[in-house]
Amino acid sequence: MSLPALAVLLIGLAILELVWRRIRRSRKSGAPFSGVAFDEFTAFLQGSKRVELEQRVTHSLMREEEQDGAPPHLVDLDRGVVFLNRPDGDSKN
Repeated sequence: MSLPALAVLLIGLAILELVWRRIRRSRKSGAPFSGVAFDEFTAFLQGSKRVELEQRVTHSLMREEEQDGAPPHLVDLDRGVVFLNRPDGDSKN
């Protein structure tokens, strides 16, 4: 099977899947089969796409915690004051 024929087959599959989902009115949360097929087809043609797909999988498996990211700030909404931690250890509002 040639690459243009495979591309046309994938487009036809995407159209059929779209029609099938509209007829059944299903709202699946997962990725559509045709989207995964297009990603794999692109990964076959471009090596960088494979790296991107593996990075997506790695990122989806990582757990995000509250401690990650910016340091916590104390906010007092009643008084309208924000306490920020300075690198030298002082705390000013």
